[in-house]
Amino acid sequence: MFKPLAKTRLFESIVMQIREQIQSGALKPGDKLPSERDLAEMMDVSRNSLREALRTLEMMKYLEIRSGEGVFVKDVSINDLMDPIVDAISVDNVLLLDLLDVREIIEVETARRAAVVGTESDFQKILSAIERAEEKVANSGIGLDEDHGFHLAIAEATHNQAFLMIFILISEALMKNMEATLTIVGQPEKTISDHKKVYHAIRSRKPEEAAKLMKEHIVKARKNLEKNRYKIHSV
Repeated sequence: MFKPLAKTRLFESIVMQIREQIQSGALKPGDKLPSERDLAEMMDVSRNSLREALRTLEMMKYLEIRSGEGVFVKDVSINDLMDPIVDAISVDNVLLLDLLDVREIIEVETARRAAVVGTESDFQKILSAIERAEEKVANSGIGLDEDHGFHLAIAEATHNQAFLMIFILISEALMKNMEATLTIVGQPEKTISDHKKVYHAIRSRKPEEAAKLMKEHIVKARKNLEKNRYKIHSV
């Protein structure tokens, strides 16, 4: 299963080989890795390099190191894999603004597809998110979670897991920035108004109108975010 590695960049190579074994299914959740000594011999690496790689894989949520028991493969969820990516994006102002371009492309298409393939149950989830936002704003809240819930419900209405995963990655990275935008006086009410228009287009099964309205909504969000990007680290 494991093989000797080249002596250059051992640390990265160890991480890559073990991760590939997990992703390919050769190592399954709950499997115990060979002992540190045996694994180092199989891969022809030093035990110090191996320990560093194992600690890194533990931080990446691929492995669990149990004192006195050994090293075990974890049941990796999509959230475990995305957390480090989200953390990196959330502190990079330039990348955050670039991400808004991606958001526009993805969310315009999710709105279009939701209008075509969405079900009555999907439409109710979208509407419920709007109603929760209205209630929150009426009680002096900004409706951040509800804003997120609205867009999430539309992504779910596409019945496309890839769209949903990409949306989650993007939205998690933008949450602090979205919060900064929603603290602008009057913005929560404007956001709800936009959401209602998008919802009605989706509910009426008008895909091109839904896409157009979502694009307008995202463009407004980008402008607000650009104005407030100095708040990225302070919110």
